[in-house]
Formats: sequence, structure tokens, C-alpha cells
Amino acid sequence: MNDYQRSYYHEMKNRDRLIPIVENNKVVALITFYIGNGNPSKYVRENMWSVVDDEPNGDTVYIDHLVASGDKDNPYKSLVVWKYIKKYLKDKFPSVRLIRWNRFKGGKVNVYIKNIK
Repeated sequence: MNDYQRSYYHEMKNRDRLIPIVENNKVVALITFYIGNGNPSKYVRENMWSVVDDEPNGDTVYIDHLVASGDKDNPYKSLVVWKYIKKYLKDKFPSVRLIRWNRFKGGKVNVYIKNIK
């Protein structure tokens, strides 16, 4: 991890915008996110390690980074973990109604939007 990444994760942790996924006392994934009100372009940045201000009372969680270990069982575990993440977000941020994730893969963007409630 370089200094930009370390600074990014430290700042997101300080803002309560980082969710570590722990298994057997080991961090196996990190999720960072922003909360906003319908302006997803605000959270797509040229420097992916920069941190922008969000809207804490917004209705949408924008997944910023989702980094996981290369464990071959991750796809099977993700459904269980996703249920807990949704519950955490619902309990911690009651104004949130949606989760949005722009997944960049193979030069293509897939947008996933899910209801949280």
C-alpha cells in the first residue's frame, strides 16, 4: 500500500466511511463509500485516492472502493456479507434508501442500484 492509499483509507475511516470485513481475525475485504443525494458524478474522481465531502443525510450510498482478497470462495460468501452490510448501513444511516455501485471492469462500467430497505 502506498502513501496515497494509506492516506485515503485513514481519512475514510475517520469519516466513518470504511467497512472492514473480518474473517478469522483477518481483514479479507474493505469497502469505502460516500453518502449523497442523487449526484453520482460527484464521486467519480480522476484521482481515485482523493477524498471528497459527501452529504451525510443523503438517501444513497455510493460504493467507492470494494477491495477483497483473492479467495476463491468470495463469490459464495458475498451474499451473506452483503446482507450484513445492508443492515449496518440501514441502522447507522437511517436516511439511506439506495446503494449504488459503479463497477469498472474490462473497460466497461456496470451500474448496480439496490434498495436498502
